[in-house]
Order: sequence, then C-alpha cells, then structure tokens
Amino acid sequence: MTGALDLAQVTLIGEALAAAPVAVFVWDEDRNYAAVNDAACSLVGLSRDELLRTKVGDLTPDGAAPHFDEVQRRKWLTGGLTFTRADGVPVELAWVTFQTTLAGLPYMASLCWPV
Repeated sequence: MTGALDLAQVTLIGEALAAAPVAVFVWDEDRNYAAVNDAACSLVGLSRDELLRTKVGDLTPDGAAPHFDEVQRRKWLTGGLTFTRADGVPVELAWVTFQTTLAGLPYMASLCWPV
C-alpha cells in the first residue's frame, strides 16, 4: 500500500473493526493477544487489560488446540466452539480466523460472534 488513499482505507477499516458488533482478536503465534475490541471484552467478560494478559484458548477446555494447529497450516479457517466466561457463563460461538501481518510481522485475526 502506498499513498494517502491507501492509508485512509487502512484507518477506516481499523476504526470499523474497533467498533464492530463482532468480537475481534488479533494474536501472535505464541497465542498472545496483541489487540482486542470492546465486543471481544464483552464476549469473554474480561476487561481489555485482563484479556490481553490471557492466551488464545485459555477459556476453552482443550486450549483450542485443534483449531490453533489448523490455522497455522491454512490462510483462513472457520469453526465454532464453546467456552466458559470468567463469570462461569458458557458461550457458544462461531468464528473465522485468518493469517495477517502487522508492521510486517505475522499475526492471526479472529472474528467471533455468539451463536
């Protein structure tokens, strides 16, 4: 991407995802969250600071292992799972996860929504 128009597009997409009604999680290959939106915090029942200190899959019984392994091999993947929020409430959700880059480094982004 080059130019002011491209930068404007990236900014608009970022703003749209930050305010999206679906949960957005950006995470690295070590399962550390790099960024989450407000909907992600609401979905899991944690503050942003608390959520950023957890790892992808911490709230699932199997650590989301089969999904994590598969997304490493594919550019994008869809699925569903159930997890238990920090307050004990079970949540069933659907998701799409895809490989992306931030500042030239590899990341994954997941969009999630309750079923």
